[in-house]
Amino acid sequence: MQRMEKLEGIRLVVADIDNTLVKKHDPLSPLAKEAIMKMHEKGIYFSLASGRSVEQLHALEKDWGIKCELLIGMNGSEIYDGILDKTETLYYMKADWIRQAFEIMRPFRYNAHVHIGDTSYISAIDENTMGSAKYVKGQNMKVVEDESEFWQGDTIKIGFRVHAEDMPAIERRVAQYPSNDFIGGKTEFTMFEFWNKQANKGKILDLFCKRHDIDLAKVVAVGDMTNDISMLEVAGVGVCMINGSDDTKAVAQMITEKSCDEDGFAHFIFDHIL
Repeated sequence: MQRMEKLEGIRLVVADIDNTLVKKHDPLSPLAKEAIMKMHEKGIYFSLASGRSVEQLHALEKDWGIKCELLIGMNGSEIYDGILDKTETLYYMKADWIRQAFEIMRPFRYNAHVHIGDTSYISAIDENTMGSAKYVKGQNMKVVEDESEFWQGDTIKIGFRVHAEDMPAIERRVAQYPSNDFIGGKTEFTMFEFWNKQANKGKILDLFCKRHDIDLAKVVAVGDMTNDISMLEVAGVGVCMINGSDDTKAVAQMITEKSCDEDGFAHFIFDHIL
């Protein structure tokens, strides 16, 4: 597609957050906020789709001064339907599945984190965990004394902050241990997560559109990583950031001309939708 080709009749735009809508732990840029506001003026719905919880996404909405008709949380395990003003948690990771995920990740260096109740359990406090706590306020953090604390009960997902150079080996090892219950995927170049196999962003997007009679052909989904692929495949127009992963670019119909660092999401919206 040519750079200035217009997408007509769009009803909904869905965007991943980190390294798509904003640089990780950065605020929403004035240009991106303007793009979202102008879409609303034209009657186009806007959605955030993230590995963060719906509760954390509401906090970002408030901080950024925006409104979303749909929030997809925890890689598609949670939904906030803004039209119905209703939140649902649809899928969980059972405690034993979390233990199995740790066994798969055992050969690698990682800082694990899992959210149970109002507390994030982590292996260690580092720059990333501190940055996350400052970015989404109100999180309680607890450094575990024994790894078994991570699988003390059912939760929604488990994440592992890893070294980028280890990611290809991690992906190969995970492929060697397929599960009927949960899946794993790269959500950043240094983050690997596991979640319920039934959950994905695309399924929640499809659910919302069916509820509200929105033609998926009139939906644009924008992402950058493996956990975004399902929504890019479901949407009528799947867009990958130019800074995204190769597997995500492979399924996208369009790739942004500018990177996230260059406000690529906002430029795409102005060039192709507004």
